[in-house]
Amino acid sequence: MGRDETFKQQERRLKEYEMVSNRNLEKQDTQLGYRDMNTRFLNAEKQELENRKNADVNKIMEAHAQKKKQIESAWHTNTTNSVKELKKRAPKKGSEKTAAYYAGYSMKDLEVFLKNSDRGGNSDEFNNVATDLELYNRVMDSADAREGMGLLLQLKESCSKYLTTRKSPVTSNGKIRKAIISQLSQKVETELEKQRNDYLNAQKNTLEAMREQTDAGNVDAAMKAHYELVFQSLAGNIQLTPEEMNKLDMETEEVLKELKKQDVDKNQSNSLCSKFFNAIGWSGNDPRIVGYDEFHGKEMENSPHKKLCYHSIDPLPIYEDGKVVGTEKNALPQAKQLAGFSKEGKRIYYGIGRFGKGVYTAARDDSPGATDQEAKSHSWTYGEKKGAVMFTMLLNEHARITTEKEMLDRTEELMKKFPRIFDFIRKNEVGRFRDYTTIYAAFLGYNTIIGEGAKNVEYISTSDRKALTMFDKVEVRTDEEDDLYTDDVSLTELKNAENSVVENNA
Repeated sequence: MGRDETFKQQERRLKEYEMVSNRNLEKQDTQLGYRDMNTRFLNAEKQELENRKNADVNKIMEAHAQKKKQIESAWHTNTTNSVKELKKRAPKKGSEKTAAYYAGYSMKDLEVFLKNSDRGGNSDEFNNVATDLELYNRVMDSADAREGMGLLLQLKESCSKYLTTRKSPVTSNGKIRKAIISQLSQKVETELEKQRNDYLNAQKNTLEAMREQTDAGNVDAAMKAHYELVFQSLAGNIQLTPEEMNKLDMETEEVLKELKKQDVDKNQSNSLCSKFFNAIGWSGNDPRIVGYDEFHGKEMENSPHKKLCYHSIDPLPIYEDGKVVGTEKNALPQAKQLAGFSKEGKRIYYGIGRFGKGVYTAARDDSPGATDQEAKSHSWTYGEKKGAVMFTMLLNEHARITTEKEMLDRTEELMKKFPRIFDFIRKNEVGRFRDYTTIYAAFLGYNTIIGEGAKNVEYISTSDRKALTMFDKVEVRTDEEDDLYTDDVSLTELKNAENSVVENNA
């Protein structure tokens, strides 16, 4: 779906977007039509299937065609009443065959008009516009704003292709469709220009403010604005000249140098990673905490990963005069911080791991016979002491997933286009492993990395808790010799107790 992505990457991103869409479905909505109707995806899938042995390409494409007919029919049926309501506030003068007629409608309104215009079969060009618009409207209801620009550029491309192939429609319906898409194209162009200016101005203005006064607020704002512009450039959404890219590289390095001087929460690691994610806001995002039925029902269904993920925390050692003299009773204080409600500090502790600092979890890998229990048992090896706490989680629709192998390839692009940023991060995020990988991934649009772990187990590093759904019950280990002996503790009850303490002390 993105620039230069393999089909596997496109399919993974589409799955993430489908999960976002599924949470936003209204009663009258169909499932997202992109997978079955957009030729950008269908052509990539067909090419991928043709390279596989024993893939029945014709059968798979025919299944898409049948689904396409069903969706088109549902589009028309589900939007009939909505269109009647929309037309009640149409201009008193003017024809619905002109673009001006639709000027006062939002992009969501135009989606309704497009879906209702079906009369028994749409062209590929028309469905590309309709599905790109549907994707943008559904995803942007709850996704990060920075993702919108790429989706708008896809929509712009589809509008342009439709309009160049429908210069002089003859039928009344054809003229209406052209009018709707012409108005949509204008709105997309306006929004793209606005967003481009917003990103450029934010980078310029925050840098000036930081240079005038290097307080924490100005440095964080500058880091966020520079991060977002670099991301849009790497994604191909904003085109910069070589001179502009070099200037942005130098200025972002300047911001990173100031960022390195900033403080972190007392229970965060004093690392560039913590400071970076504090600045762009990811470390303060909350996870979603749910009970058993929702966790194993809706959350599992809407997970793009659909595997149980386990995270264990050992109790911290107790120090006196620089020496370890014992161990804390349990790891519940750290559990509260991970869950985002500790009164001592709510932002993530970015732990070390094989491919970047983050919240590490273990899940079964794709090996035949791999089980959740193997992943759980492996996770317990990181929580062997009495009082250790284990979380059970899922990646949710906010996860933007890449793999360790893909990151090794993609970081070369960052190194070539922004060498100063690349070098500064690599030299200043130093650890036992490739600790800098998590920040590189963020610049490339990812908050979750999946890589090799142990036998039948994959490791997952997540830098944004927004991508995590936590099961409300955590396990507290009661026996150092056997991880089967645990007590269940409710995160919701812990949170309520923590909030009560804060209120009483206020």
